[in-house]
Amino acid sequence: MAKIVVTEEMNPIGPSLLKQAGHQVIEGWTISREEMLKEMEDADALMVRIMPIPKEWMDRCKKLKMMSKHGVGIDNFDLEESKKRGIIITVTPGANAQSVAEHALMMMLALAKNVIPIHTGYKTIGWKVKNSMEGVELFGKTLGIIGCGQIGSRVAHMAHDGLDMRVLVYDPYIAAAPAGCELVKDMNELLERSDFVTVHSFLSKETTHMIDAAAFERMKPTAFFINCARGPIMDENALVKALEEKKIAGAGLDVTEQEPLPADHPLFKMSNVILTPHYAPTTKEAAVGVAKMAAENLIHYFAGEEDQMKGKVCP
Repeated sequence: MAKIVVTEEMNPIGPSLLKQAGHQVIEGWTISREEMLKEMEDADALMVRIMPIPKEWMDRCKKLKMMSKHGVGIDNFDLEESKKRGIIITVTPGANAQSVAEHALMMMLALAKNVIPIHTGYKTIGWKVKNSMEGVELFGKTLGIIGCGQIGSRVAHMAHDGLDMRVLVYDPYIAAAPAGCELVKDMNELLERSDFVTVHSFLSKETTHMIDAAAFERMKPTAFFINCARGPIMDENALVKALEEKKIAGAGLDVTEQEPLPADHPLFKMSNVILTPHYAPTTKEAAVGVAKMAAENLIHYFAGEEDQMKGKVCP
């Protein structure tokens, strides 16, 4: 039996599966932060959502063997320190990919059709809002996808096969684009040609502020930018400036550099911006799938079935 600290609340199927397998489960969200850290000191494993696990915490976790990520982003872990200590880290590849891909597509459609300002205007000024602005169709437009893994490839399929969009893909880690899509070697080319740009890359040193002021300068003034990946991939100040100066037409953001955004942030004041609070993977299906896979990774590890684990990223 292993002692496993689950740091944040998640779909109950995750903790339930661990308990059914005979493990001791500490529900970290039900106790204070200091109490949770105390429980971690003799824990064998952690199951983590987005809570950062810094080196100072790991110093206290003398028995830690594994950290199972609820999701796929690993920027909340100290990978180098984990490698040094031989701590295994797993993620849940594909478990929430469909939900995030659909959210990105929803952002594109809502921006193109002016759904938020028209909805708001209908409540405030009435029927005449219908003549206040025109939307655009996605049919025949060009979508640029930056990062074409589990999520990006689903967006490509929905956009190309479902909406007859031209799809450009930039991803230095793949050799071919999804069927019917075009792989481009230069991100600048994608930015210049696209009517919609959606980001689905991992956050790393290389991708931090990958979408900067120069990137927004290259985009069409009629183009929309969507980020359902990680906030720091974009330079948030540069995005605000690009929107204020009408360098781009609008943005749909499920993630931001600072989370949560302060209530007085300028992005909240812009009618051509849609903001959701890291909500893209929050569907019933994804919640079950991610919690289940994260728990199963732990169960396989402690049963000596490492070959059955999915998404091992460290060491």
